[in-house]
Amino acid sequence: MRKISLVLLFALTLFGGAAAMTRERSTALRVGTYNLWRSDLGKGDYRWELRRDRLVRSIEDLGMDVFAAEEVDTTIFRELPSRMEQYGWLVFSPYSEDGSGSVKSQAIIYRKDRLEPLDFHHFWLSPTPEKMSSGWDEMKFKRGACCATFRLKGVRGDRRIFVMISHFPLGKEARLNIAPLIVEMEKKYNPDGLPSFFMGDLNTREERPESFILREWWSDSFLSLDGEAKSGPKGTFNNHGVNTDMEAAPRIDFVYYRGKGIVPLRYVCDDTLYDGFYPSDHCPVYTDFLIDTGRN
Repeated sequence: MRKISLVLLFALTLFGGAAAMTRERSTALRVGTYNLWRSDLGKGDYRWELRRDRLVRSIEDLGMDVFAAEEVDTTIFRELPSRMEQYGWLVFSPYSEDGSGSVKSQAIIYRKDRLEPLDFHHFWLSPTPEKMSSGWDEMKFKRGACCATFRLKGVRGDRRIFVMISHFPLGKEARLNIAPLIVEMEKKYNPDGLPSFFMGDLNTREERPESFILREWWSDSFLSLDGEAKSGPKGTFNNHGVNTDMEAAPRIDFVYYRGKGIVPLRYVCDDTLYDGFYPSDHCPVYTDFLIDTGRN
């Protein structure tokens, strides 16, 4: 039995939003985000040859069904998929005219036994989102977002979900311009209003204006849950500091959701150390959801 199934059973009996669901018409889905940290940045104990195996072990232990991966460089894309054959990768590089390749890219990573991609789109975080450009980024990096529609496997009917991911820039003005664009593009690529998830390293805080804009459309799963439904520290950016106070560290990695028939069950920021080290400079974040498969 999947680890998440116990959480599902708990939710079916205690969560008001899940009360109308039955085990026969619902499924659990683990949705997350993980900034993998570029392979060329680590030195010493953090060099890629050592960190690679920690990352693989971490991802396998997390058991996410679909997640956003940021800072996916060519080495990461060349070496990790073959070590995690249960996962498929939808990769977008904002440094390519057609979005192909793996230079400074991002990826939607999904379990092939649970999800089937039906489409895949990308755009740039720019006033001209359909054209490659640095847009609002104050450092002139090329930033973008990508999205896909998935069919849930192993459930009755044709249950589909929509997933969008991004890696926001550091500049406040840039993020403020980007937030409404993200909402606009979600509406464009999800015209049927499928259950929607938006994840990523957004380089912002929950109290900043761009976060309020995003929360006008989606719900922040961290803020939707309380008490024992949350696990791990609030902060997500560890900066490789194993002695960092993660409760005081910034929460800059987010899992948003919207739509009927979705109930968030549990939020986790995983601060597990591997061989005494963090696998990345970000802690992975995920939320367990209950999805009503009786809806179209």
